[in-house]
Amino acid sequence: MQALIFAGGFGTRINKDKKKKILKPLIKVNKKEILLRIINIYKKNGIKEFILLGGYKFKDLENFSKKIKNLDIKTINTGLHTNTAGRLLLAKKYIKEDNFLLTYGDSITDFNLKDSLKRKNKKNFVFTVYKQKINYGVLSLKNSKINGIFEKNFEVPLNAGFYVLDKRIFKYIRSKKESFEKITLPQIIKSKKINIHYTFAKNWYPMDTLDDKKKIEKFIK
Repeated sequence: MQALIFAGGFGTRINKDKKKKILKPLIKVNKKEILLRIINIYKKNGIKEFILLGGYKFKDLENFSKKIKNLDIKTINTGLHTNTAGRLLLAKKYIKEDNFLLTYGDSITDFNLKDSLKRKNKKNFVFTVYKQKINYGVLSLKNSKINGIFEKNFEVPLNAGFYVLDKRIFKYIRSKKESFEKITLPQIIKSKKINIHYTFAKNWYPMDTLDDKKKIEKFIK
């Protein structure tokens, strides 16, 4: 199987206070680019072929990929202002098999391909889900009233962003301006034509800010 990785965004939040802007997937956490750590997660699951969906600082992404040995890595320039669904759409012709993997170039998790493939069939996609504990009082609101309260240790299921998909996904992408998260996925769930199954991750660390980066570094140590 091939693993596709979104790696073309501007990384606005994490680059906010930096004089020299860096492509977010190439930011190092404990001396290794987070993108390399993501590739290694897939590599441990037996994946050797990757498609990096680039845009911002594309040359830096190309130079990074050339340094990696013993893996088949293709970099595609999907444009500066292309949205996530559009980046995926532009990679369609490079996807060899019906099933493929997709994730983002800025988060790590304990992804298990074997468990995910057990749940993948001709009628579904598979997501990795992380249960985030909320250590505060969570309220349920309706019609200007509070109709429920959940005190501490309340768990919210979050999308950890590691997907097992197939080529049916392209039926739900119409243009390169569309967001995979805000348009494509909600559209699929609403249509009910493709079921969404899931596996749980014990750990998940996204990297949107410098504080997030510190958390990842602490976890890796």
